[in-house]
Amino acid sequence: MNIQKNKNNIFWLAPIIALAVGILPMPYGYYMLSRLVVSAGALYFAFHFYKINDSFKVWIFGFLVFLYNPIIPISLGSKELWMIVNIPTIYYFYINRNSIK
Repeated sequence: MNIQKNKNNIFWLAPIIALAVGILPMPYGYYMLSRLVVSAGALYFAFHFYKINDSFKVWIFGFLVFLYNPIIPISLGSKELWMIVNIPTIYYFYINRNSIK
């Protein structure tokens, strides 16, 4: 059980780290990589909540998959606005970290 729990840590921890590092001035390629990490983590959570029939969280994480997707990037206009969006995203990943079993 502990090995499985550690394996699942990557799905909430990696997006948080990627978004936190994004506060620093980074090259554009980093932000594309962080979009991939965040959208993959959100997709994992959305699938998990779909399996346990928590439709509200499926919609929230589905929205995060759409917002952070690297294939068709959503432009919010400025890095400052993205930082404002990243804070609740970090919080939402953090508060749902224990939901994965």
